[in-house]
Amino acid sequence: MYGAGGVEGRAVSDRSWRLMQGDTQVGTLVLDHIDQPWFHCRFTATPAWEPLRPAMEAWTRVVDSDYSNELQITQACEAVDALRLTLLPVSGSDQIDDFLIHVEGDAARFRY
Repeated sequence: MYGAGGVEGRAVSDRSWRLMQGDTQVGTLVLDHIDQPWFHCRFTATPAWEPLRPAMEAWTRVVDSDYSNELQITQACEAVDALRLTLLPVSGSDQIDDFLIHVEGDAARFRY
């Protein structure tokens, strides 16, 4: 889920997002702080998150590992892309379809 840009044009007032898979909310992200280009958030999962957790944990593990290779990163990224996640700002702003996200327990970071 690689984003094609930064935060230009986005209001910083967008402080919380619904993490969606289709019409199903799998979690909520509430902004904690911004460390450009990353939005660091508190993450609250819904029960619908559980089936997605393995792919997201594998993605984060591969990216954070010193021993990762391009094939592993590509496979993990494709697995996350296949989840077809979107971010829906609670403020009613436009849905974010193209982004990079990491979720670890109750913490998440994303960029778009």
